Amino acid sequence: MYYFGTDGIRDKAARLLELRLPYLLGCALSEKGGKVIVSRDVRTHSEDIEKQLCKGLLTGKSQIWLTGVLPTPALAYVAEQERADYAVMITASHNSPEFNGLKVFGKNGSKLPLAEETALDARLRAIAEGEHIPSDAADTAAADALSDDELGSELSIRISKQNHRIRIVDGAQQMYAKRVRSLFSRFDGQKVRLDCAHGCYAGLAKGIFEELGIQTVAENDTRDGERVNVECGSTHIDKFAAHVKMNEIGFAFDGDGDRVLAVVDGKPYDGDAILLALSTLYRIQGKLRKKFVVGTKLTNSRLQRELAFQNTALVRADVGDKYVLDMLRTSCCPLGGEKSGHILMLDRANTGDGLITALTLLEVKKTIGSLPKFIPYPMLEFNVRADNPAEYSKSEEFLNKVAVAEKNFGKKGRLIVRPSGTEPYIRIAYECFTGESEPVFEKIRELFL
Repeated sequence: MYYFGTDGIRDKAARLLELRLPYLLGCALSEKGGKVIVSRDVRTHSEDIEKQLCKGLLTGKSQIWLTGVLPTPALAYVAEQERADYAVMITASHNSPEFNGLKVFGKNGSKLPLAEETALDARLRAIAEGEHIPSDAADTAAADALSDDELGSELSIRISKQNHRIRIVDGAQQMYAKRVRSLFSRFDGQKVRLDCAHGCYAGLAKGIFEELGIQTVAENDTRDGERVNVECGSTHIDKFAAHVKMNEIGFAFDGDGDRVLAVVDGKPYDGDAILLALSTLYRIQGKLRKKFVVGTKLTNSRLQRELAFQNTALVRADVGDKYVLDMLRTSCCPLGGEKSGHILMLDRANTGDGLITALTLLEVKKTIGSLPKFIPYPMLEFNVRADNPAEYSKSEEFLNKVAVAEKNFGKKGRLIVRPSGTEPYIRIAYECFTGESEPVFEKIRELFL
């Protein structure tokens, strides 16, 4: 696809605005009309992207609902409850503050199926290349009248006065919090420490944990668009792990709240470990009737081995939660996820939800007394810089390096190569099945870097 990557449209915020991608997306979505719910994360430029998106949506017949700052899973839940035709989350998820993006949800608050996303991507490109955009003249004039001054901190009030098609949504966060609390009984006596990454869960997650009887300490618990994900959150789990006490379980969220990593017994507990724990609970509860869970190509092979002891199989999808979701949908399986901590439990939420994942992990501990230990095969992961990752990954130079790596190290482990869909890198991973992994890792680094 041209604009959509692994998880929506993503780039540096300045480039998104320069290319007018939020506006183009709004134009494309508005062609079908219907209700579109828009939320944003805490980044300083998310409001500017929201402005462009609204102008695009006003070129058609869409009814626009604005929620302000909201975690991604909260938007998905509200979109489902309000039967939205589309929902758009303005966020760059776990990326650093200079990035931003747009995640698109379809009916019922679910990520768009791959075929729909591909069609939307093609329509975006056609509009960008100058194809006529059908619109109502009055609404187009109203959209053009929305100047930057009129779309400042009082976005909700000023737009609603100027155009009746924009509605301000109050109470969306409270609605989501009530839903999360309803899924769980109390966890009195449990101690946890949270890293809210200065993101969307800041000021929200701690209160929900405490209302469930959990003794909670929260770090990076202020929403801050300049510091979101900076040396904190799920992308810096080792740093957070050093703060978590042995009598606590730690949970580190990303900026928009759709993923979480844990710290158990003072050590990082990644998405593969979380999947193992959740599969144990699901098996006890009789929810794994088909006896498999869905991972990705990056899922550690140790999980495959551990699941086999539970008479459960691991099925691998391509990397990206949308591919995991597609496989879960087609196979009617409720549980899957990624090593990054993006976990899908379709019996509890229709998208990745870091808060529900964290609380379900506590439910595992409450049910069986402890969380299963997980010791993965050693895995090397690094990035190769490439201005055009998809193109360079097919070049003769790069393919020769892959061939050498497979020839020399293919029998000792598993090599995974994939162009990033969100950043200018080719991701290299190598899972080592032998005891002496470091010498092998060093040779692979030398080959690619």
